[in-house]
Amino acid sequence: MAEKTNGTGQNEKLNGLFVRGVVMSSTAKALKRKDGTGVFVIARHELALQPGLAVWEAFHDPKDGKVKVDGETVTEFPKLTDFQQVTLKVLRWEEKDKRFVIKDAELVT
Repeated sequence: MAEKTNGTGQNEKLNGLFVRGVVMSSTAKALKRKDGTGVFVIARHELALQPGLAVWEAFHDPKDGKVKVDGETVTEFPKLTDFQQVTLKVLRWEEKDKRFVIKDAELVT
């Protein structure tokens, strides 16, 4: 009898929690670090789900080049296009005030 082997390419991508929704808004704000070493940026993307709403909080460091900060004002950040359907692979999440908050995710589409 022949051995049955599973390919790891497609099966690994399908494991986990996936969220598909429509981008409603994208905002960002810069916050000072508690230790006083500079600022970091939180980009919040609100996603409309069926039913409900999810918030994806993406944390960025101004040193990585993805965001531009002028003082404490965010001038440029990776903004998702409004009313575009996106799929996220959720790595970390929590429930805050009965809202689904995605702490860490990978953008699939």
